[in-house]
Amino acid sequence: MAKREKFKKKWCVIGMVCFTAFIALSSSPTEAFAKQATGTFGVSVGKTWPEQVNAPYADMCEWITKDGYHNAGALNLARVVKDTGVQYYNLGFIQSAGGVEGNKVTWGFGGYKLLSEEGGKNDTQYKGIKKSIKDVRDMGGDVCISFGGANGTPFWQTTQDVDKLYNTYMDIVEGFGLTRIDLDVEGSGTNKINNIANAKAIKKLQDTLDVDVVLTLPVLPDGLTYEGLSILEAYLSEGVDLKVVNIMTMCYGSGTLLPGENYGTASLRAVNSLKDQLKTYYKKYANQILSDEKAYAKIGTTVSIGYESGSDPIFVPEWSKLVVDQAIEKKIAMTSFWSINRDAMTEPNQGIKNQYEHTSVFKEFGEKGVIVPPVEENIPILSGVEDKIILIGSEFDLLEGITASDKKDGDITASIKIDGTVDTKKAGEYKLVYSVTNSEGKIATKTCIITVKEEGNTVEEYDASKIYLKGDIVGYQGKTYECQWWTQGEAPGSQYGPWKLVNR
Repeated sequence: MAKREKFKKKWCVIGMVCFTAFIALSSSPTEAFAKQATGTFGVSVGKTWPEQVNAPYADMCEWITKDGYHNAGALNLARVVKDTGVQYYNLGFIQSAGGVEGNKVTWGFGGYKLLSEEGGKNDTQYKGIKKSIKDVRDMGGDVCISFGGANGTPFWQTTQDVDKLYNTYMDIVEGFGLTRIDLDVEGSGTNKINNIANAKAIKKLQDTLDVDVVLTLPVLPDGLTYEGLSILEAYLSEGVDLKVVNIMTMCYGSGTLLPGENYGTASLRAVNSLKDQLKTYYKKYANQILSDEKAYAKIGTTVSIGYESGSDPIFVPEWSKLVVDQAIEKKIAMTSFWSINRDAMTEPNQGIKNQYEHTSVFKEFGEKGVIVPPVEENIPILSGVEDKIILIGSEFDLLEGITASDKKDGDITASIKIDGTVDTKKAGEYKLVYSVTNSEGKIATKTCIITVKEEGNTVEEYDASKIYLKGDIVGYQGKTYECQWWTQGEAPGSQYGPWKLVNR
């Protein structure tokens, strides 16, 4: 996967000896060949990705509770690989955790420092994320980590110091042993000046480590907007070697569609439009002439499957097939979708009717590798551990509805241990940690928060005009709900919506 041309064999022996000596004495990374990241976080190292690959996005910030599909709360990618045969994944999102410490940006998945190597060495969810990465690699696949995203703060918004940005990327790429990264530039991260600084840091990174770069941008059916084109210009002008320009073929709005067009056919038009834009911009800013074939070979397309919002239609498998058929015909670089969590049904989504209904379509694109079966671990299963809200003075049984089971030991509910207590006479939030150990010494743990409220301390009523974030609590039609992800205008009560019933 070398990014630089090998030196031609026209050099005379003396010239080669002198040149080799110069390289050996040079300390600047830009004067020597880039090397592969070695990996220091204990998740092994990545591999060369196929030229054509299907790599769905996985939300590694979401707390997963579905039995068999989580590693201590993180998405269990080994289970997904085993279910589907898909071996490559884009992991979203690493973001700034709030500032700069020393010579780099503090970071974490979802912007949580607790989900990072520095802040989360003892955090079970972060350990679960690392386990998923290592499992995928052990099974013959790989992961790409995505930086940025629609919400949260990207590195390049926190600082425009090129060296600090470079140090941050080096820390993560080297630590996770990455061969591929994704820059998801949207939302608050689209400032061109900030992206120029980031592009300089990425160029420096590529001069040091052999890493492919994917640039992910919002798009309309007629191509990148002026803002998106300016971001593309920034990275090309700074000499960044873009392996893929990945467009988010989603959330167009009805006003952008042609008569008779839907989100599926609009996504095809977006890919064709980008092909022409890439030819123009590579010629102008990278001094490269791209044929149609080479331009298509740089394109990635990422749709949003199922239900996205009340303003967008449900993206159905029939539209996914249109996207995949075009990808195969045009030989583009990557297909993807947000998200494998939705399609694996680890989170509710009213647009997904059957598990892996989109994955079964998308996996027809790209290179198929050999899957190494994972080593099955007999880990016990804890069920019924959920956040609850109770009124002060009410009765509360810490074990009501809580069970534990194991493939070999059967019902082991009696072995459950509880760390923490709930004082039902005092308002507040109480953390309970449930754990159970099977006969092989394998441990399962789950955590929940029990909120004790005064009867007169009513929960805020749901407001359709307000934006709610994960963890927000509202009252609606006499019941209490907790928000599971960003939402606005979606009333509680739907089986597949963003609201979880926490108190009847």
